[in-house]
This record gives sequence, C-alpha cells and structure tokens, in this order.
Amino acid sequence: MKIEGTSACCSSAGTATARPVTLAGMFYPADAEELTSLLDAFFSSTVTSVTSPYGVLVPHAGYIYSGKTAACAYAKIPETFSGTFVIVGPSHAGCMTVSGDCSWETPLGPVAADIELVAAFADAGIPTKNDLMRVQENSLETQMPFIRYRFPQAKVAPILLGDQSLASARTVAAAITKAIDASHAASGSVVIIASGDGSHYVPAKVAEHDDLTVLAAAAKLDVDLFYETLMTVRPSMCGYGCIAVMLLVGKHLGAHEAKLIMYQTSGDATGDDREVVGYAAMEVV
Repeated sequence: MKIEGTSACCSSAGTATARPVTLAGMFYPADAEELTSLLDAFFSSTVTSVTSPYGVLVPHAGYIYSGKTAACAYAKIPETFSGTFVIVGPSHAGCMTVSGDCSWETPLGPVAADIELVAAFADAGIPTKNDLMRVQENSLETQMPFIRYRFPQAKVAPILLGDQSLASARTVAAAITKAIDASHAASGSVVIIASGDGSHYVPAKVAEHDDLTVLAAAAKLDVDLFYETLMTVRPSMCGYGCIAVMLLVGKHLGAHEAKLIMYQTSGDATGDDREVVGYAAMEVV
C-alpha cells in the first residue's frame, strides 16, 4: 500500500538533516526573545483546564491572527508531555502524502523527530521524503515553535496530507493507527494534531456559521456525517482531511467525542469583519 495525493511536487527522498526555518519573520517572530514573549502572552491569557486529549485541531496562520486560538488547543495538553505529536497538515502545494524523519529548527531550538514512528509510517504505506518536508509549508512549520516552547522534550512525526478526500483520510488514519500499534506506543504517549484553518475571505458571520456547522458535525467522531456536512455547507476550509484523520485516529485510541474549545476569525485581530479567515481549536477526548 502506498498513499499518494497529487504528484505536483513529488521527488525522491532526502536526507535526515534538520529542516530549516522558512517562515520566521513572516508567520512568527524570528527573534527568540520576541517569540518567547509572544507565546508567554498567548498562554498566560488562556484560561482552560488540562484534559489530556487524544488529539487537537490547531490553526496554522500567522501568530498575530491565530496564535491565541492555537494556544488554547495546546493548553489542553499537560506541559509535562514528552511523547510524540503526530502532526497532520494539508499540503498547500499539492504534494503527495508523505512523512519525514528530519528534526525541525525553530528560533527556540530544534524539535526532534520520532524516527521509530516515522519508520513505522513508511512500513504502513506513508513514504518518508524529507525533501518534501523542506518545502515552505505553514501547516507544519507553524506548529513547531509552539511545541518547542511548551513541550521541549516532545518529538514529532509530521505528515503532509495531499489528498483531502474521505477515502484518503481513512487510508492515512489506518496507516497511522497501524504504525502506532506496531511501535507499541504507550497509552497517552501519542497526541494527534490536525493543522487546519476555517473559511477563507468571507464575511465574519458567514465564516462563523459555516465553520461551526461543519465542526459540530464532527462532535461524535462520525467522519461520514462530517463529509456530508462539508458537501452541503461547502466552506472554504483548509485541512478538513486532517480533521477527519484526527477523528479516526482519536477514536482508535479511545476518544468518544470532539469538543470546540475556541473560535475566532482574523477580524478579531484586525477589526475588519468584511473578509476574514476562521480559526478553531478543538479537542478529541
């Protein structure tokens, strides 16, 4: 079994040298002290309880727009977490579905890869292609400073998801669960991160209605209902396949429901509600 999306940027596997920073100074501060101060502010303003979820939905926009929402998702996970984050992010460039075992540089220091789990992904059908991991991609890179800041001992096993269809989500989720089972990961040592943004460039009221309608359909971890609602509402969401993967893997790990933690739009940061992007934080528990 080999999992593929479109082949727009397929290429041969790379080496395991560190994946360099590409978005610092654009999506988040390049200066370590400035980035730390910003993340300090996000988490200090977050009022939530630690629930140790099986997975979380986290946005992947510039931190000034979606950072507070992202912090609300990560704050649900104990700061002492030292396991592995399986990060499933959509490929904005249309790459095939791949993983990578390179470490990730951040202004705060590196984030290590879970090499064993990534190898298990490969055995389950998700190829390791570090060259595709190095393509500039905000869905994965924006998560790394949050992880390095709050969970410095944690590792990552990133997946770049090409095909966002339900069939693809089921196939990728099956590969992930097979890999987790094969690696004999201890209970609670793996958390799934679905990287995704909501509606794009619509009025704030439209974004909120469409996004929350679709996310409500995910409450019982029913991916068929989730996709049926997507087809009915047709929001311009980014990463819905990643959400489906999180729901399926979370259910396999023992989750029973998905809960909305926070919803905002870019209009909350800019004051302009005419054309916004929606950002949601959810947890699978």
